[in-house]
Amino acid sequence: MLGHVGMREAKVWVQTFSPATVRVVYTESKSNLPNWSIPVKTKVSEANTATINLDAVEAGLTYSYQIEVDGNLIDNKNSFTTPAFYHDRMPAPDLRIAIAGAHYQTENGFEPPYQILGNNYRIFTSLMKTKPELMIWTGNTSHLRQSDWSSQSGYFKRYSKARSTPQLEPLLASIPHYATWSSAEYSVNNDGKFYSHREQAEKTFKAFWPRAVEVSQLEGIPTRFRRSDVDFFLLDVRSNRDDLPSSNKKAEILGSAQIEWLRQELVRSTATFKLIIAGAPVLNPAATPTNLSYASEEQSRLLEMIRTEKIAGLLFISGGKYHGELTRLVHINSYNLYDLSVGPLTANPQQVDELNYFRMPGTNTLERQFTLIDFTGTEENRQLTLRVMNVEGNELWKRTITSKQLQAVN
Repeated sequence: MLGHVGMREAKVWVQTFSPATVRVVYTESKSNLPNWSIPVKTKVSEANTATINLDAVEAGLTYSYQIEVDGNLIDNKNSFTTPAFYHDRMPAPDLRIAIAGAHYQTENGFEPPYQILGNNYRIFTSLMKTKPELMIWTGNTSHLRQSDWSSQSGYFKRYSKARSTPQLEPLLASIPHYATWSSAEYSVNNDGKFYSHREQAEKTFKAFWPRAVEVSQLEGIPTRFRRSDVDFFLLDVRSNRDDLPSSNKKAEILGSAQIEWLRQELVRSTATFKLIIAGAPVLNPAATPTNLSYASEEQSRLLEMIRTEKIAGLLFISGGKYHGELTRLVHINSYNLYDLSVGPLTANPQQVDELNYFRMPGTNTLERQFTLIDFTGTEENRQLTLRVMNVEGNELWKRTITSKQLQAVN
């Protein structure tokens, strides 16, 4: 799988069947000179996974790459393209990204009787045909069962099964992938910071999902990266979660430190668009533990920060749901905020069990889906277009939001 691909470095994630020494050979398309990564040994204690850094790449070039395992080159050859260095030289390039919701890979011997909890894996082929430049997973990427959560090996086995979906493999190798988590790959319940197996959950997620950057000031898995004129901020809704309030404490989901980190990053951002990705909806007003509104004081602090700092260009993207919808929060003294809840990718859709009175008409979707976001337009008239697609790659609904609609009121 491709991890973060930057202008001067790229990451390749690999998993071997048993401990092995792996390298990556990569060659720029117009050159015959191969570059070799530093050898890395996979270990049983890390599910035989490794993230390999390719540090001899440059901006705006295409590279082919192959994996070497114990001295033997794997036949599959793939390629990636690094972002162009457009800054102060040319307008921001157009960008297409894919957004994924819940993924459930069935497994013989572990499924409940007379139920099929995951299906339609051909959706990955449909998604690949749309040719996104990168893909973001919004949580519930590998559903834990009662057999998995009580041991480190159980976590590893469940994540490995989800990762090895045959129809998914070509997509993993062809574009960069980024992820945050929600509840289903963290535990079998809606657990948080006091979860007994939190260390196992975090170790597994970090082994399978390399991050663009590790935010050393924060606990958990938050990260950020930039592509074209879009900044992406992936939040952690598990590591700081305490959603069992008492008489002397309020519910928390993000935590004060993470909100302050986000504030400082947003204030410093020069991007036209700023996407905040979380494993739980931020704007959905239904006060259930699956939404940030359950921690009402925390949600109010976040929204007040956005107004006070006059942050422009915001779009929220959220996972953790089994239906799709677009939430719009209308502001009198600022611009309208949008939160796209991404429906399930291969997991079973579920009926809506909460009242979201901010849901935009025509955006409620109760089937397997993925989302495409296109960032296009001239420097003065940039816009983003949301398109929700079904299993076959047909459009379910579409909305366009211009950068001018996302400008803070002075």
